[in-house]
Formats: sequence, C-alpha cells, structure tokens
Amino acid sequence: MKERIEKFFGKDFSQDARIKLYDYIEDYITSKVTDWTKAPDTDGIAASFANDIKQLDKSDFAFLLLSTGYIPEFYSHDSSQETLYSKLVEVLVCEWAIRFGFTDSTIIKQKASKEDVSIRLGNLIIVCDAKTYRLGRSQAAPNVKDTIKKADYDKWQENYRGKEINDGVFYSTIGGLITFPSLHRWKGGSDAYLYCTDKDDPIVILFYEYLAYMLIGGFSHETLINVLSNYGELFPAKTKDQHSYFAPVLEALFGKDNEEFTDFVKLTLELTNELVAHKTKLVEEFIDNSKKTVEADIEKIPVEELKKRLIEAETKLISHQLKKQLVNINKFRVEKGTKNKAIDPEEEIE
Repeated sequence: MKERIEKFFGKDFSQDARIKLYDYIEDYITSKVTDWTKAPDTDGIAASFANDIKQLDKSDFAFLLLSTGYIPEFYSHDSSQETLYSKLVEVLVCEWAIRFGFTDSTIIKQKASKEDVSIRLGNLIIVCDAKTYRLGRSQAAPNVKDTIKKADYDKWQENYRGKEINDGVFYSTIGGLITFPSLHRWKGGSDAYLYCTDKDDPIVILFYEYLAYMLIGGFSHETLINVLSNYGELFPAKTKDQHSYFAPVLEALFGKDNEEFTDFVKLTLELTNELVAHKTKLVEEFIDNSKKTVEADIEKIPVEELKKRLIEAETKLISHQLKKQLVNINKFRVEKGTKNKAIDPEEEIE
C-alpha cells in the first residue's frame, strides 16, 4: 500500500498520518467546542475551518477528502455535533470545487429551499448536496428519500433561473451533484440511480474518492461540465442498475479502461477498510472507558442508594410500555369528565 500511496499522492503517509486525517474533522470540532450545553457558533467554526483547510497541500487535502462523509458514532442523532460535522463536510466539498476550477463556489448558509453548496464558475451553476452518514447506521445503504428528492433539485435550480448576475449576464444551471460516502452505496439496483439517469434533469452521484482522484489526477473542471451538459448521450434511457450508471459516468470523467483509476480504487478500498477498523477501535475503547467510569462511580454509592436505583430501573423497564398504554387509554378511550387526572396525557415517557 505504501508504494501506491506515494504513487498517487506524491508522498508517503505513515499510519499515524493517515489516522490523523481520518479523525481530522472530529478533532477540529473538539478543539473548537468545549461546552455543548450552548449552541456552537456553526458559521464561525465553518469559516475558520474553510481558512484552515486552504492551507493543506493537495496531497493532504485529497487524502482528507477521500476518507470523509462518516459521522462519528459518538455524536447523538440530530445533535449540534452532528449538524456541525455535516456543515464542515460541506465546507470541504466547497473547497474541492474551488480547487477543481469552480472558483466562485460558495457554501449556502440559509438552507430553506437551498442546496448545500453552490458549485459555480462565472454564471454556470451546479447545485450540490453533500451527504454524510454514520458507519453504524442500521441499513447497508440509505433510503432513497434520504439521498435524493428530485423536487428539491428543481427548487434549488429555480432559485437561479432568469436571475441576472450583472450587465445582462444570467445564471445558467447545468444540473445537480450528490457527493456521497462510498461505503453506503447500493450493492445492486436502486431508484436513486433511476432518478440520476434522467437525461432531462441531470443529477450525478460521485463518491468522495472520485472527487479526490479528480484533483490528484489533474483533471479539468470541464470534464464535470461536459458530463452534465451531455447527459442525454450518457443516459438515453433511465436505469436502476449500479453498473449501468457508473460505467458511462466514470468513462466520461476519467477515460475508457483507465488502469490507473482502477488501481486508485483498489487503494481506496484498502484505506476505507483501515478507516473502519480505526473507527471501530475508537468505539470499543469508548465503551470500555465508559464501563470503567461507571464502575468507579458505583463504588462510591452507598448500598441502600444502589438498591433504590436498581428498584427504580427495574420498575421502569417492566412498566414502560404499560404506562404508555395507560396514557393512550385515558386519552382516547375514556369519556370526558371521568378521565384519571393522575395520568398526564402530555407526559413524556422515555
């Protein structure tokens, strides 16, 4: 693997250096936010992150990009941490677009009916949705509705249509882009590919590894423009099949029978396996440390207090569902005036 890393990235990345980049965004968040009881300054941190990643050389940036898109398992669902992580991935995609030649690209701050990233060069616009998922999500691949809603892309592009930039120059939307973590790809067919092979509404899915290869392979931004502008030639008919989607897209981007690209993909498979092993180890260590913390705390608690807590926990476990049912009975099945006032229908039963 060492030789292939040097071949594609122009320098060697030791295992320690690779792991540092695997954890780069998570560590950055930790360094910027120490008190999660208050809402973080998401826009301020995103701006700082944007400035910092501009200082990364092409090799470091490309390596960071190819291993991104996986929300840390420690973050609570729908939490401020998760939101901030997703925002920083958007910043990463915007920086990729700028480095790739779309020099007017910007992050969209106000998200109501807007894309994540406006990939832009002059008046040309590609609306981009930067996807992030947990490695530990309960499905191998996300639901299609969590990946693409075509109506959203229509709304995003409509925000630009007919609008003048300056001096009679109007925006021109040429399609959409979904940036995607490859470990959550669909193994065979999916309606996601069906929606992304509509020649009349071009939306392309690209894995973060492919974005990285575009940079280190020296490809021009014109290749992506050409793919979206000539979608009808790539997809005269829609398809759900993964191979039928990616084969023409990758050939249009990187050329036919590109052995170097094939070798790069093999390398990224090894790297993502290493990433998964590293993230798995972090979770196992977290569980082990949490157990030790709980054990130390329990040692300090008097026996009678422990008995009390155990009784409460066991009772809650046994009665949880029954309490929910009592609330529903009282709320929906009991005549007014005879309801049990001791049962609060608004009570939140966890």
